[in-house]
Amino acid sequence: MNSLRLGVVKTLVRQDLYYALKSARGLLFLVFFGVFWFWVLWKLSSGNAQHLATPEAGMIMSWFIDPKVASALFVNRAPTFSAFFYLAISTAPMFVLFAASDQTANDIGSKYLRFLTPRCNRIEIFIGRFFGAVILVAFAYLAISLVAALISIAVDKDSLAMVIADAPLVVISLILYTLPFIALMSLCSVVVGSAGLSALMGISIYVILLVLITVIHLKMPAAADFLAYALPSSTKGAYLQLSWSTMLSAAITVPIYIVVYGYMGWMIFKKRDI
Repeated sequence: MNSLRLGVVKTLVRQDLYYALKSARGLLFLVFFGVFWFWVLWKLSSGNAQHLATPEAGMIMSWFIDPKVASALFVNRAPTFSAFFYLAISTAPMFVLFAASDQTANDIGSKYLRFLTPRCNRIEIFIGRFFGAVILVAFAYLAISLVAALISIAVDKDSLAMVIADAPLVVISLILYTLPFIALMSLCSVVVGSAGLSALMGISIYVILLVLITVIHLKMPAAADFLAYALPSSTKGAYLQLSWSTMLSAAITVPIYIVVYGYMGWMIFKKRDI
């Protein structure tokens, strides 16, 4: 039984979402995610981001981030919504690596998947768990983006048209940016038999590569730029320019990351003792 049945995959996705909302991993993610964004949006609701739209603030920010990004985010845009988007992109790896850490890990450790294999094959389980994690993360960022948009409309003067124009681009960019990280965790999740170890493995890979790229960049910038594509965060700057054209150019890499990470994970999972 090697064929992929979409009906079975849909059932597995629903099961995974139901399990995620009841499991410790899913609840911890939602609690940490909710508490963090409640605090951030509460601060932004006080108008703390409005000064970022001034020329003086733009000059200061260009010292710390790409001037193109600073200009794209805070020139003729709603500053509160732009600040939310910058923080959401910057913190996405931290949340996504944790949220997607248990696609198959705990079930491999507990041997629960043995109860599923008589009814569905391994590729259906692997794909179903991936899409379950995608939907969980996507809905979390969709919900928080809508709240941030409403706060920006209320706080920033004459921002309704700008927020309405930017909201679809922000939501799509956030979801696309998270997909490679979820695929990375599908690989980490099949290597170990624990969601905690899976999250630790994913975070370790991300941090080690980030430090390695930074060190290499000091001596060999060209090599570091090439190595940076090993991380999904290499497309962060393109998404932050808040442009449909640059977003689409960054989106081209998403299937590549998913195929590479997913293929490596599948090659391990199909031979793994479950």
